[in-house]
Amino acid sequence: MLAGAFLAILASVLFNVAIVLQAMEAREVPSEHGLRLSLLGCLVRRRRWLGGVGLSVIAVSFQILALMLAPLTVVQPADAAGLLLLVIAGSRVLGERVGQRELAAVAGIVVGIIAIAVAAPSRSVEHASPGGLLAGLVVVGAVAASPYVVRRRARVQGLGVAVGAGFAFAAGAFSLKLVADALASGSWLSLGLVAAVAAIAGAAGMLSEQTALQQRQATQVAPIIFVVELVVPLLLGITVGGESWGASLSSRCWISAAIGVLIASVVALMQTPAVSQLLAGGEQAPEASGFAPPSGAGASVIASCSS
Repeated sequence: MLAGAFLAILASVLFNVAIVLQAMEAREVPSEHGLRLSLLGCLVRRRRWLGGVGLSVIAVSFQILALMLAPLTVVQPADAAGLLLLVIAGSRVLGERVGQRELAAVAGIVVGIIAIAVAAPSRSVEHASPGGLLAGLVVVGAVAASPYVVRRRARVQGLGVAVGAGFAFAAGAFSLKLVADALASGSWLSLGLVAAVAAIAGAAGMLSEQTALQQRQATQVAPIIFVVELVVPLLLGITVGGESWGASLSSRCWISAAIGVLIASVVALMQTPAVSQLLAGGEQAPEASGFAPPSGAGASVIASCSS
């Protein structure tokens, strides 16, 4: 259990560093590429963004190993630990003061993760019927795909895209649990299927996230994505994924309260300048109503993407 939690924390650190690197590049791509593969086409030409992708791949490997050792109930909340790195980086790189609010949020995250790890039951590879798993993933996938469906019919706002990104990442996170279960049981056919689902969900989430960061401030986008990505896999885990929050009512209440503290702390921390500016690529995001193209080297990249 402790080894799984440690690997999840390590994966979270890498994920958050990757988000910062990718946000720096997403800001320099015109907003008309939003929710289009051309956005990724522009970003793959940039070394720093590719470095973020490389860190994400390593993080996924650690996440799968964590899910082979600990239940999703422990691994998913432990992902919040990476935000502590952003607090330190934000204070040092951006010169932002770490005040009582930040310290209280950090304490809430630490307490929440420890409380969940202590109360969570052992890992299980038992699932509901394949139909239940499929139904759960279809519902989550439909919400994740909704911004792409309505894109041509209505102007998609950043917050709606952020929700879609959260659901896409949630589908990917839950699929990684299924990947870990398939590896543990030697189900190679299932492994191929769920790995494909995880890859597609991760790509869709990345595209939606980069689009949302173009349209809205990180203080609005990041909390939505993280909370959805945290809560939805947990709900899938206890409904169709074979996870349990313990047999006793006190255990279930304890875990629920710890998750509530964790979510509140995450939202508070993501809205502080030290974290939000890093998630926005080192500067506050432009408003959705007016995207200002960068000058200099960034402008030449935009020109090539627009062609």
